[in-house]
Amino acid sequence: MTNYNREELVLLNQILLALFLVADFALFLHFSNSSFPWFALLGAGIGLAIIVLCWAEKVQIYFIASLLFFTGFFLLIYNWHSIFH
Repeated sequence: MTNYNREELVLLNQILLALFLVADFALFLHFSNSSFPWFALLGAGIGLAIIVLCWAEKVQIYFIASLLFFTGFFLLIYNWHSIFH
């Protein structure tokens, strides 16, 4: 495996990890509460992004960006009826 292939797999894994973390936490919040707690998902996503940014600086920038993107995406998905009703 070349170094280029290894770097591409690391970037892909960072994006998929962020997707699965946010999706699983959003699904857990959806099933465990009668109304979706959007502030808990937003706070968890931003808080984890700040922690990773302070810990790893700009090394994990794809993970941080995709974590914030997927947090906003799942906030829209689970609150679609509240926003556009």
